Amino acid sequence: KLLLPNKPITMKLAVLALAFVLCLAYATAEIDYSVEDNEIVEFAPLGLADELGDADTFSVFGILWFTLTASLRTLKGVNCTIRRVMSIRDEGVNFLNAFKDCNTAALKDLNAVINQVQAVVNTCNDIIHLNSNVCNNGALDDQADAKKNTPIVCFFKLLGKMLTLKGQIGKTITLSKKLSSTPGTYGTCNMSAVNDLVSVFTQFPSYVKTCSKLKN
Repeated sequence: KLLLPNKPITMKLAVLALAFVLCLAYATAEIDYSVEDNEIVEFAPLGLADELGDADTFSVFGILWFTLTASLRTLKGVNCTIRRVMSIRDEGVNFLNAFKDCNTAALKDLNAVINQVQAVVNTCNDIIHLNSNVCNNGALDDQADAKKNTPIVCFFKLLGKMLTLKGQIGKTITLSKKLSSTPGTYGTCNMSAVNDLVSVFTQFPSYVKTCSKLKN
């Protein structure tokens, strides 16, 4: 008789394996995880949508995963990352404000982008809140934080939220590529705000790469 593995045990082993991988990434802080220039996928605005590779770059275990862990291993890297998150949040808020007086309820594809951007803004706020209240690092003082590694609880909480943000940014870019380019499709809505948003969001890989190179 074939014995099937016990599901609770299998689940526990999977969780332990994931925890081991994350701990290994944190413990090997001396390894340079930064990605070389030709490995970062740079994204173009909507006009070059066919050339975008967000599925690979923004996937949970895409090329940015190790770069993200590297950017968060020191407080200087965290400071850099939080500043980038703030810039993404600000652009997201600008985008939402641009469509505040635009009736998007009947525009399903545009409304999907707006909802996704709101999710990005919410996650950015969560990350900023974590940095201030869990990491106690609201000052973002590079001089005071010199030669300081990131506390492990802070590291894992920020990493989890940054992975969420990475996925949300990738989805936002994907949804934006589905918008119609036909003039008048969206009435008087300020569609230039979409290009402004995408131009900032597509710099996310470069932002992370820059922060990952900061040393104590």
